[in-house]
Amino acid sequence: MTISPELQAKIDALEDEKLKTRILRSLTSTGKKQATDEEIYELILSSYTKAKERRARLRQWRDDEVAAFAQYFKERRPEDYVEFLRQEKEFNEIESGFAWGVRQLIWEWIPNLDGSDCSGLFSKFRDYAKSDSSAAIIKDVSP
Repeated sequence: MTISPELQAKIDALEDEKLKTRILRSLTSTGKKQATDEEIYELILSSYTKAKERRARLRQWRDDEVAAFAQYFKERRPEDYVEFLRQEKEFNEIESGFAWGVRQLIWEWIPNLDGSDCSGLFSKFRDYAKSDSSAAIIKDVSP
């Protein structure tokens, strides 16, 4: 089925190439459609816009904030801190139960922090753990 010239113009006007590809893939798929091309376009665009707005509202963690959390973690749970760094560096993965405990520590450090912002700090802290910044800290805490 062909896309109407009006809808094609709307798609072409979008700046995000991945979004264009996603819309075109959905519109040209061989499956049976239960919505019009225009409805599919609007639904995908709406979902994209909402996700982009949600990402924009996320807290942008600064390096000094991540380092401050690292210091808090190191002081509160030195053995767990070393274990976190070890898991991240050796396996590039944190055991799920252990990761949940670190998230609980983040909420202890900043009560009432939004879950998405907690995930953002956790992710930035993992990046921090991979960096050279944490190497000296491991030496300070290791027996």
